[in-house]
Amino acid sequence: MREPTVYRPFALLGLTAALACGIPLGAWMLAWLYLGVAAVPAAWIQLHAHVQIFGFFGTLIMGVAQHLLPRFTGRPVSRSLFMRWPLGLQVAGLALRIVGTAAPRPEMVLIASALQAAAFLLFAAWVWRALDPRPLLFLRWHLTVSSAWLGGACVLETWLRAGALGAGAPPPAVAGLRLVQVMGLFGGVLGWVLGVLLRAGPMFLPRWRAPTRAARALPGLLALGVGVAAASTAPGLRAEAGLGLAGLGQLIVLSTAAGFLLLGGALTPARGAIPMAARSPEEARIFRVAMLSGGTAVLGSGAAVAAAWAGFDVRLLADAVRHLLTVGVLTSVVVAMVFRLVPVLEGQALPWPGLRRVALWSLAAGIVLRTAEVLVGLGWLALAPWIPLSGLLVWVAVACVEANLVAAIGAARGGSL
Repeated sequence: MREPTVYRPFALLGLTAALACGIPLGAWMLAWLYLGVAAVPAAWIQLHAHVQIFGFFGTLIMGVAQHLLPRFTGRPVSRSLFMRWPLGLQVAGLALRIVGTAAPRPEMVLIASALQAAAFLLFAAWVWRALDPRPLLFLRWHLTVSSAWLGGACVLETWLRAGALGAGAPPPAVAGLRLVQVMGLFGGVLGWVLGVLLRAGPMFLPRWRAPTRAARALPGLLALGVGVAAASTAPGLRAEAGLGLAGLGQLIVLSTAAGFLLLGGALTPARGAIPMAARSPEEARIFRVAMLSGGTAVLGSGAAVAAAWAGFDVRLLADAVRHLLTVGVLTSVVVAMVFRLVPVLEGQALPWPGLRRVALWSLAAGIVLRTAEVLVGLGWLALAPWIPLSGLLVWVAVACVEANLVAAIGAARGGSL
């Protein structure tokens, strides 16, 4: 009997949030910067970052976790009544956030923040309960803390927005919301990706061996990176010093992730290894795109820190590095992982396997164009009109994934949401 496909509503919600809101807003921002279209209001810029981190990555984590964690413990996958609460809170929170931003109704966005805080904190409690076997104690702590970073970030946002609303002031300062994003992205999303590799690395990396000592250092190093980045938002700090601290925090996090992957054997050649069942060459290449993007992000982050402390304007470089992580690494991992997991979880081949190649080249081209904004800043102005195309290309890649997912759900016999 095939296991219940409990990931479906979470995957559909996360992918739809990205396709309908997160990625289009990012494309609008690029068109504003490089094509001269109407300026994007600050509230919509904040919405873009939130939907991508908490609505796209965060919701997918909730869904996939319900299949991964039972496999870690040897238990069967089952439908959880408890997990309906985080799902319902996420749906309500994302809907209220979008409507409240468009209205604009700041009190609706405040309620949305509180609902999503509750969703991620309930999810953290579920993770703690699900990983109760004693041999998984470290993994239990790591993934629970990573989930709590997501919930804590939304709690912080709720507090910031409540304070601004109570004082009759405009929405919280950009610096405060940037800290919310850093907590969610570095502590939560990246923490979850690295935590899953502790146990499921061989599913994606043929020669993977989780380095125990490095693994135990992960939570502390990620927290250090978040803390240093948080220091960049301190009031009264010079702009150059703020950029330098933000870049240093990002460098600590990215270097930690890169070092962990290298120690685990991510780049070790798998000579003579049996190919993984159901994994296509395109999926393997998408994972390589993620690895290459991560390595480039580490180098770019180091350069940004050095340039910031030397007094140079590194905003474009910092933006490119941030999107190398969110688009180049995390979105690439999501695309490859969903292509890999849909046949396993739905029990049938991908309806349109050719879209894997479309997604691969769309992602690769989109990442290159998104990173090319650094060259525009160096004077290569002829590239400027091409930068917004990166948003469309990334949208196409994610759409290829959701198209296969929707078609697979529709074709599955006896499947239900």
